[in-house]
Amino acid sequence: MRKTITALTLSSALIAAGAAQAQTPGQGNFHLSITDLFSGPLSSANPGVQGGIGAPSGPTYNFGYFVTDDIMPYGSLIVSSGDDTNLLLRGGSRFYMIPGDTGSLRTFIDGELTYWSNGNDALGLGSHFGLEYFVSSNFSVSGRVGAEFVSPDEGDSSITIGSAGASANFYF
Repeated sequence: MRKTITALTLSSALIAAGAAQAQTPGQGNFHLSITDLFSGPLSSANPGVQGGIGAPSGPTYNFGYFVTDDIMPYGSLIVSSGDDTNLLLRGGSRFYMIPGDTGSLRTFIDGELTYWSNGNDALGLGSHFGLEYFVSSNFSVSGRVGAEFVSPDEGDSSITIGSAGASANFYF
């Protein structure tokens, strides 16, 4: 079911991106991306460890808005169910490192605060460095690497250095 929803979302976004007027992402543009297709949203959650905090797995849907040409606050959401219902909320901001750069390859840094609940609530902080390649004015792929700190209600806090992720990004 999750694969079907992800495929439908990607297809719809591609159609919308193709139908949108060509523009360079910047102030006033919206952003939709799908991340964590093959991993959980916080690698420091150690979901496979017995007694770990068990971060939700599966795709994360991210929504952003460019407040300037180089700053994009965003929010993220995961709702998944299996043995337990998982909810993840994430908020952060992406800062493109070379102001005014509109080339096809852009570098960025981002910082984010994450909360999730699955019976053992946790808070996380993350900071990342990334590269984004614009295939067209409405579609890009990006990757990032960074560090994350996670503090669960129960259990030990953890820090992961070298956490990585990739995403497909749509702009309209």
